[in-house]
Amino acid sequence: MTSLPRTDLGPFSGREADARPWAHTVDAIRRLQKFTVCTVRADGRPHATPLLAVWAMNGMTFATGENEQKAKNLTRNPKCILTAGTNTLTGDDYVIEGTASLVSDPERLEIIATAFEQTYGWHLTREDGTWYGLGNQMRSGGTNTYFVQPSIIFAFGNGEPFSETRYHFD
Repeated sequence: MTSLPRTDLGPFSGREADARPWAHTVDAIRRLQKFTVCTVRADGRPHATPLLAVWAMNGMTFATGENEQKAKNLTRNPKCILTAGTNTLTGDDYVIEGTASLVSDPERLEIIATAFEQTYGWHLTREDGTWYGLGNQMRSGGTNTYFVQPSIIFAFGNGEPFSETRYHFD
């Protein structure tokens, strides 16, 4: 995906709101460190769990164990949503809808692992880090690493005026 997404202002925006430029939104997504991924169980019930995720290669990436519920769900139905944002009535919230695919290509795994190490720093690279070695697990294929190709991203600006910017990916 090399072109910019088509952008529009959603119908639930305030009268004085403007659509957020894509550059603003993608920069904000790159700075976020904690997301919630939502998948669908075999029986149709939703499943949501917090996780580390990184914007890389024009999409979202994350890793999980092959026996985790989200991995099982994505095997059956690759559609998912990642959300992140604020826990207050100010700031911005983001919803990324897309299709997840398992990454096995070594070049792509290297890019993703490096992006994780740059984003989360010592948490992944130092022996006392909570997720020490995750980058190497990704590189070696020791964990399921997913790439989520976005179909639409929503950026909700809280406060006055409230805004709902939508980014459509073809």
